[in-house]
Amino acid sequence: MSENGSVIDILIFAGIAIFLVFRLRSVLGRRTGEERERPNPFDNVPVLPFRQGPADQAGLRPALVIDNDSTLPQSLDAKLARVHAADPAFEEKHFIAGARAAFQMIVSAFAAGDLATLRPLLSSHLYGEFGRTISERPHRDTPDSIRFDGVVEAEIVDASMNGREMQIQVRFASRQIHVGGVEAPEEETIDLWSFSRDLGSRDPNWQLVETAIGH
Repeated sequence: MSENGSVIDILIFAGIAIFLVFRLRSVLGRRTGEERERPNPFDNVPVLPFRQGPADQAGLRPALVIDNDSTLPQSLDAKLARVHAADPAFEEKHFIAGARAAFQMIVSAFAAGDLATLRPLLSSHLYGEFGRTISERPHRDTPDSIRFDGVVEAEIVDASMNGREMQIQVRFASRQIHVGGVEAPEEETIDLWSFSRDLGSRDPNWQLVETAIGH
């Protein structure tokens, strides 16, 4: 009796199991090989374009910094840094002292028509211009001379590198008196002079290459 009951119970449970399998297949379906795979939400995350929000409009978003932009003007310190990099021996105070002395020598020699003094201090082009101006002056028995009243002020206002050529622009402020003329000093004169030196040359001296009237 007990063995028959056990067999019946096994048959009943087996029938229930078979019934459940068929029910599940009808509900879930069977794989045919043509099913579409569901996309993974963490794959290929779309990149949305940046839109300015309230925090960005308030200036909280850091500004974009562009380094080494050649279109932006350089400061005088940055220009002088390039000169120092090309010629580590360049010293601004020493250069200013030499430029101030050269300014007074050139102004005095030009007034006196002293071409021999001017020759090593000027570029070939500028020497030609100074020579023509001196030759066109009316003849004088006594050469003109200039005396400087007070200290000649000098400061570097620009610097540049063109290949191996360095060029420094200096602003001079001076009061000049023509000896033999009025004793009172003239109004302050502002001059912008550019000095050049070729690092590839054996000559270590600077030459005046351009003059202009400043403000």
